[in-house]
Amino acid sequence: MNYKKELDFIKIRIRQACEIYSVSSSLVISQKAEHDLVTDIDYKIEAFIINGIREYFPDDSILSEETLSTQDILGRTWTVDPIDGTCNMAHGIPIYGVQCSLIENNEIVASAIYLSNFDDMYTTTINTGSYRNENRISVSHKSTIENAIISFGDYSHNNIPLADKQHAAIGNLYKKIAKVRFWGAACFDFSYVADGKTDGAVVLTNNLWDIAPGILLAKEAGAVITNIYGNPYSFSDEGVVVAANQEISDLLVSMLTNNDT
Repeated sequence: MNYKKELDFIKIRIRQACEIYSVSSSLVISQKAEHDLVTDIDYKIEAFIINGIREYFPDDSILSEETLSTQDILGRTWTVDPIDGTCNMAHGIPIYGVQCSLIENNEIVASAIYLSNFDDMYTTTINTGSYRNENRISVSHKSTIENAIISFGDYSHNNIPLADKQHAAIGNLYKKIAKVRFWGAACFDFSYVADGKTDGAVVLTNNLWDIAPGILLAKEAGAVITNIYGNPYSFSDEGVVVAANQEISDLLVSMLTNNDT
């Protein structure tokens, strides 16, 4: 199936949302949970995107971070992450983005990630390749372990054993690679691997609004995608590993599994 209509819609909707609800000094910041923030921009962008989906695709389901986070994946389901990297945005750090995906028959089939401060729109649909601003992108074909830059998602405050696993893995990994990075926004973790800017990423969460858009983008750009045990990724897994090549993927998995507790 061709998902051009859906992709064109979400690209336009995301851009419009960022133009209408631009970040300003009047940003209203609230405590969402312990160690987590939410802003009025999150809610406004999410509502704008959801209203558009309901207007143009009224039969589709929606899974969104702020207001529909407990919805199941039923039939055609959109994921909506209005601001990925809210804590960065709230602190004046320009590393955040808006991201959405479409899931059909339990498969991610379309996604768009907009890094608004850089005006970079990353898009893909299944079996069509990945693009930044309409230009085809791919993972790096020069990645080696000794020169690799690997990014990690934020440590979990809700799953301490998983956070400890990540901490131990990083403690061993940094000796073998060039650099470790923490962007604080999964949209950057995945986009940068897909665009050949970094060589791998580990994101330990099963929140699909965080990871579904980037998983498809990285896959279509040629990345190796697995769960943290090196098996094919599924939505119920506790995390995802993306890598520019099999050698780096194997290394990341080994660092995570060797520290299994």
